[in-house]
Amino acid sequence: MEISQMVFWTIFLISAVVGSDESERYTTCAPEKHCVPYDLCYDGISVDGNFYPDRSRTLLDEQHCHYMEKCCNITEPLPDTRIYKYNDSMMTLQHCGSRLDLWLHLRPLGYKKREAKFAEFPWLVAIYRANGYLCSGALITPHAVLTAAHCVQNDAASDLHLVAGEWDAAVQLEPLTHQERAVADLVLHPNYTQSPSGHNIALLLLHPESPFELAPHVQVICLPPPQFIYNFSQCYVAGWRRADFNGNETLPKRSPLFVLPRDQCASKLRLAILGRRYALNDTLLCTGGDKDDFVCGDMGAIPLMCPLPGSDDRFMLAGLLARATRCDAPQLLGIYSNIKFYRRWIDHKLRERDLDIRQYML
Repeated sequence: MEISQMVFWTIFLISAVVGSDESERYTTCAPEKHCVPYDLCYDGISVDGNFYPDRSRTLLDEQHCHYMEKCCNITEPLPDTRIYKYNDSMMTLQHCGSRLDLWLHLRPLGYKKREAKFAEFPWLVAIYRANGYLCSGALITPHAVLTAAHCVQNDAASDLHLVAGEWDAAVQLEPLTHQERAVADLVLHPNYTQSPSGHNIALLLLHPESPFELAPHVQVICLPPPQFIYNFSQCYVAGWRRADFNGNETLPKRSPLFVLPRDQCASKLRLAILGRRYALNDTLLCTGGDKDDFVCGDMGAIPLMCPLPGSDDRFMLAGLLARATRCDAPQLLGIYSNIKFYRRWIDHKLRERDLDIRQYML
């Protein structure tokens, strides 16, 4: 598997022992067992001196514990802290669009196929303002997040903050801690129009002194070069929806889609939305796929991610949702801003600020 050739996560587990009185703060789930976060449980296996927690679910886990906790034997002292460290020389070998080793992919209680696993899309960023979640974006460098302009057009940069490495937005029990940063600069595309939706893209830039720190669950995604030719049959959209937070569904959703050939895209847009005289330009691309509640609901701004040709383990950002998906026909029709068309604009805006663009280059 390609990811094992590129990514070598050297993990050192540092444990501090706590007394039995400390364990009393955890919920009892069976005789001499408590519900504790996965990484505070000794259950697991050791390989080459590294400890890998057991992330499988048991009946006791499901009956008594939160889905981010495990019913753990407390006859041995519990480790109070485990600190994950990564070999810096190996981190420099990491390529954009890569994902971490699958052992850290965690599935929640009642896992559904449409729910993304922990760190499955490590470039996914949640965008918030003071009154709550706004939309999703994609990390393209440690200093920059790409999203749709319609998501942030009414906000000032100082009102926004970004969370990378997020998974369950309702709890703090993820295997690795998420990272939160303020937005220093908001850059809408100068030709953005809301109706009809055009050039629907925006850059969110972090303060130069506080970029995101790359980690197994925080990575950057590749951007396609301007001349790239799409031929994608298995892509994904993923992220959170604003409505889900009202219903306490705080895990990111995922859905497989495929990119339509340009002639089919133009034909569907003429029939469904834009009229028979519409001529498709390079700023948009279309997706098709199976209908479900996620893609047919209000997804806000959501990234379209496709594997690189010849690889199942590395992804590029093909598009950002430009307008609500049409699900009133036999097949859904998704309309996305075509990222490769905006590559030169993105490069230019980052270079203006002396930011390194090599992180997202193929």
